[in-house]
Amino acid sequence: MRQEAVSATVAARLQAARKSRNMTAQALADAITARGYAVSRTVIAKVEGGIRETIPVDLVVHAAQVLHVPVLRLLTDGPWCACCNDTPPGGFSCLACGATAEGGADA
Repeated sequence: MRQEAVSATVAARLQAARKSRNMTAQALADAITARGYAVSRTVIAKVEGGIRETIPVDLVVHAAQVLHVPVLRLLTDGPWCACCNDTPPGGFSCLACGATAEGGADA
């Protein structure tokens, strides 16, 4: 996979995780900055919009922590949960990843 394709995939996953938590780009930038990695809303918007060709690994790690998702969820295809394969049995939630039978893995 080309570098641009990897960055675009990570950017799309980052945006999906952010939106699934009803978080604005500004709120994500503020939360990441509060963790000690200074980033602006503009940088988040440029990453998600594909304007930035590369994404710093520090940004990915801090974003994953703020969004409460495993870093691998932003970097790789699933399944991500070794306990339930992102699909717990009907009527149950996975204690390891938080996936529910109705909605699959949590973002």
